Amino acid sequence: MSGEIVEVLFTAAGAPWKVKRHGRVWQVAVQPTCHFERVSWWEDLTFKVRKDAADRIDYAVWRVQVRLGSNPRSDLVTWDLVEHPRDDSWSVREVV
Repeated sequence: MSGEIVEVLFTAAGAPWKVKRHGRVWQVAVQPTCHFERVSWWEDLTFKVRKDAADRIDYAVWRVQVRLGSNPRSDLVTWDLVEHPRDDSWSVREVV
């Protein structure tokens, strides 16, 4: 799970609404979809299994289509927003 860390604002229902990236605000323009991916824990040297609690193995990935600001003429861009559950941060993966 790597990529550029971004700030994600969510709706009351828990879906991404806006993404702050490079000092700009991107608006989610199409209903996003969510799926889960699994940590390759055997490759992640920071993954720890503790006696009382373990790190989460699954993390959320939201596929979003965003446009710059609220400009309806701005081109749509597709990103995957990847959850980092250990520190409650999000990163962006470009979708080609």
